[in-house]
Amino acid sequence: MARVLFSVRMDEDRRASLAGIPSGAFEAIVLEDLPSPARESAWAEADVLVCGGFRADIPEDLPARAPRLRMVQVLLAGVDHFPFERLPPGAVLCSNAGAYNVSVAEHAMALLLAAAKDIPRRTEEIRRGTFDQAAPSKGLHGSTLVVLGLGGIGSEVARLGHGFGMRVLGISRSAQGPPAVAEAANLDDLPRFASLADFLVVALPLTRRTEGLIDRHVLAAMKDDAVLVNIARGKIIVEDDLYEHLKVHPRFRAALDVWWAYPAGREGRPFHRPFHELPNVLMTPHVAWAVPAQRRRTMDAALQNVLLFLRGERPRNIVDPAEYVRELPRQA
Repeated sequence: MARVLFSVRMDEDRRASLAGIPSGAFEAIVLEDLPSPARESAWAEADVLVCGGFRADIPEDLPARAPRLRMVQVLLAGVDHFPFERLPPGAVLCSNAGAYNVSVAEHAMALLLAAAKDIPRRTEEIRRGTFDQAAPSKGLHGSTLVVLGLGGIGSEVARLGHGFGMRVLGISRSAQGPPAVAEAANLDDLPRFASLADFLVVALPLTRRTEGLIDRHVLAAMKDDAVLVNIARGKIIVEDDLYEHLKVHPRFRAALDVWWAYPAGREGRPFHRPFHELPNVLMTPHVAWAVPAQRRRTMDAALQNVLLFLRGERPRNIVDPAEYVRELPRQA
C-alpha cells in the first residue's frame, strides 16, 4: 500500500478531511505524531508528500532522504515559494490551484467594492464627525473589469463581476475565458486591456514571466481613476512604480491583500515604501483565504489529487519548475 507522508501541521480540520478518505486508499503517516527516532524511516518509506511547500517543510537532502518519493502535493495554490532544487528527480510536483477559488474571489470583490465606494474613508469621516452625503463613488454596473489571469480564482472573479453587470475582459495564457468573459486575450494585449479597465484584478501566479509584470508602463496606460486589486502575489506589481503612481494620481486606488516583504511576526509592515501614508490604498494582511471552511476545503482538494495520482490517473495542477526557476540544478 502506498504511504502518504504529511509534513504539515495537522489540525482538527485537516485530520477530519483525512478521516474521510476511504479505508485502504493509502497509509497515512503524520510526521508530527511520530517520535523523533521514527521520523527518518517515515521519510524513507514515503511515496507521496503532502506539505506546505516552504523550505522549512522540505529537507535539503530530500532526494536522498525520500528515495521512494513519486509525488509532492503542496497545500497552497501558488508554488513560487517552493525550493525547486530539492525536488527529487522524477517526482511530480502539484499545486493546490482550485482549492481557494471561492474565498479569494470573494475577498477580491470585497476589496474592489470597498475601493469603488471609498468605504474606509467614509467610515473615518463619520468617526471624526463628518457626514458628507455628497461624497462620490464609482459604480460597478456598466463598468469594465479586467481580470488578469483566468484560472480558477480569476474565473470566479469574472463570474462575480458579470453578476454585478460589469463588462468583463480577461487575460490568460490561452487567450480564452469562461462564459462571463466578453473578450479574452494573452499577455501581449495587457497594455490595451489595461487602458480599458475601470477595475483590474490581478489573479496570476508568480512566475518568471509575471514577476514585475505590472510596472510603470502598464500603470501609465490605466485610467486616472481606475482601481487595481491584487489578490495574487505582491511581486507581480513593481512596488516602487505603484507607490509613485499612487502619489501622482490621487484618484487612482490600489486594494492589496498581497505584499513584497512579509514581517516575521504580527508586528511590522509588508512593504518598503510608505504605502500606509497614502489615502488611496486599501490594505488587508494576506487573509483572502481565511474563512472558516477553507482549511478543510484545502485538504480535501489536495487529498483528491493524491488519490488521482495513486490510481494511475493524471493529477491536476502539475507544476513545470522551468516556469519558476532560471536554471534547474544538474543531476549527477
